[in-house]
Amino acid sequence: MDEQTENSGNPEEEYTTPDLKACTFSVGGQEFSVDMRYLKGIAELSEIVPLPLTPPYIEGITSMRGVAVPVVNLATLKEIQEEKAAERWLIVLEVERTFFGITVNEMPDLVSDYRGELIDVPEFFEIYRLR
Repeated sequence: MDEQTENSGNPEEEYTTPDLKACTFSVGGQEFSVDMRYLKGIAELSEIVPLPLTPPYIEGITSMRGVAVPVVNLATLKEIQEEKAAERWLIVLEVERTFFGITVNEMPDLVSDYRGELIDVPEFFEIYRLR
């Protein structure tokens, strides 16, 4: 019996993984996307330590796997009305070997196309001096 005949009785199922392109999230009902290339993690937000003398959109810093991560509140930055939820999420991004996070109230989603406003992560990083 040849190899093709042996395998014909037990066809292998084909699995495909979606080509994920973006991390999408909403802030105050507005949708945003970031490119997956910059995404380093999504975690439930724990304690944020406030930093004195920082702009109002910087909530402070938090620790993720032993690394200090500055936390940006996009609602404050974009002047979007949104109340802080009891459960919040941190989207951790990396630019030039530096991490920073964006807080959101709902679990972000990983999708195959951008939705809403696309945030240019390196430009965002430079404009808001997240160093």
